[in-house]
Amino acid sequence: MDFRRIDLLVQVAEYGSFSKAASVIGIAQPALGRQIRKLEEECGTPLLYRHGRGVLLTAEGEQLLARVRPLLKQMESAVTELSAERESPSGTVVLGLTPTLCRLIGQRLVTEARRLYPSLRLNIVMAYSGYVLEWLTGARLDIAVVHDTRRAQHLLMEHIGDLQLSLISPAAVVRPGKPKPLIKLQELQGLPLVLPTTHHGLRRTMEHAASKAGITLTVEYEMDALEVMLDLVKEGHAHTVLAAPVVADWVSLGYVVTRQITEPTIATGLVLAKAANRPATRATRVIEAMLKDLVMQAAKLPA
Repeated sequence: MDFRRIDLLVQVAEYGSFSKAASVIGIAQPALGRQIRKLEEECGTPLLYRHGRGVLLTAEGEQLLARVRPLLKQMESAVTELSAERESPSGTVVLGLTPTLCRLIGQRLVTEARRLYPSLRLNIVMAYSGYVLEWLTGARLDIAVVHDTRRAQHLLMEHIGDLQLSLISPAAVVRPGKPKPLIKLQELQGLPLVLPTTHHGLRRTMEHAASKAGITLTVEYEMDALEVMLDLVKEGHAHTVLAAPVVADWVSLGYVVTRQITEPTIATGLVLAKAANRPATRATRVIEAMLKDLVMQAAKLPA
């Protein structure tokens, strides 16, 4: 059954006249009459009673409209909701971020999302890359941004930026005076480090770079907890490797010193990941766009 014909029947019944309904709808009266006749043929019974002053619904017509009016209202509401969704997406997006990305862009992302899309609810889950990808595959997350990672069969991955890496050192153990802004990778040989486990793409990036350079990293502490890592650095127990903007507040407070790693320069790639078998909603698409913009801004921050 063509629901457009049902809608035309509603219009004719409300106006009580083919001519008035045709004028309001913007359709020729003969064409309107043909559509109503086709509907009556589908139903196998007259739906309108024609009289000298116009038309009235027959008992069958009344019965039909009583049943379909709720459906028409639902269809109208669905269209209205879709239109509103385009203007202001709603629903909940569960986003997975690594600890460094949480510290770098998490708060800005949440506040910007609330300002721009007040009907949208963003829930950020923090974990290292390996765990985040497991949760994404298991449908616990809608989207995620992780550090360099291996491709997975059921995930769509898009490289969205790179963060240059720096050695983060306790301010107390760096020589007094203005420290050099750069440090060669070879100079990391023998330094006590605190790094995440190999679940994290950043650790794999550093191990690969060290292997190519022919040096061995001295990892005194393996720690999948960013705040504990930073506390160990702040208190002088070890150095770590991160993107410098992650600790910009601690640099300004004099807790740590950052030196960009050179010869070679090392960067950790950031990858936007989502499940291949789940369609993107309007809400997830706007969060993806915001993530790309914030990552691009973070990548341009001075090291």
